[in-house]
Amino acid sequence: MSARRRYLHPFLDSDRWKKFEPRSGDIVIATPFKSGTTWMQMIVLGLLHGIKNPPLLREVGHWIDFRSAPEEETLARLEDQSSRRFVKTHLPFDAIKFDKGIKYIVVDRDPRDVFMSLWNHYKNMDVDLVNSDLPPDVHPIPPCPDSIHEFWKSWLTKGYFEWESEGYPFWSNLRHVQSWFDVKDLDNVLHVHYNNLLLDCDSEIKRVAKFIEVEISDEEAKSLANYTSFESTKKNLNKLFPGGYRLFKNGPDTFFHKGKNGRWKSVLTKEDEKLLSEAAETMLSKACFKWLTFGTL
Repeated sequence: MSARRRYLHPFLDSDRWKKFEPRSGDIVIATPFKSGTTWMQMIVLGLLHGIKNPPLLREVGHWIDFRSAPEEETLARLEDQSSRRFVKTHLPFDAIKFDKGIKYIVVDRDPRDVFMSLWNHYKNMDVDLVNSDLPPDVHPIPPCPDSIHEFWKSWLTKGYFEWESEGYPFWSNLRHVQSWFDVKDLDNVLHVHYNNLLLDCDSEIKRVAKFIEVEISDEEAKSLANYTSFESTKKNLNKLFPGGYRLFKNGPDTFFHKGKNGRWKSVLTKEDEKLLSEAAETMLSKACFKWLTFGTL
């Protein structure tokens, strides 16, 4: 199935999927931003390559729709890869090439927790670097507002693209989730909730392993959970991501900020919560909103 919309943004170009040639057994990790993308990449990396001497994530975990990466180089590295491949995308279901021979792992997170992580992400981002060398029809990302409540309001009431009504100045969070939630019953789509990864990572790893058809023992799942934990990743940033995340102040140390849920409880007001309820009523089914906020289907 070919993509039906084009997402062209300082970070994204969905047209790159047109040149992607899928292989049977490929794995796509599809997430909104700040929803556990790297965590799931590390889990899949560990399942495919083990944890004793795995390749660097940047060598095998490619982001196809990342506009700033040289397109031909990204696609050539994928084509040359002999091991089982996995890629990531931040695009909704209707913006990528969907293939029945690919396994899709979708990681979802409570939008309030997404926002708190995104706030840190945005305020520490070098927007001048992000906006450098943009195509003429791509609008730049504005500087982060000083007020977290101002950002919350614009994030939930404005869209960067004309067909979206939230997510500004990035791309939709709620619409993204709903687009993948609508296909959750397909055999090659698995939804994983960030909160469930926090609560029982061993069990979620075993779910993922079964889905991508990799055998793993209880002991191996526990070891992988420890290896991919936020604390372990944060401790080994320079080894795991050498020279990475130059768009952010202090690099990966800023990108991997807290990794916790619930920080919004002391920040968001009743008025802020009302904006979320209004956006959710418009963008999400009741079942999807329940999944996002409680982690149960």
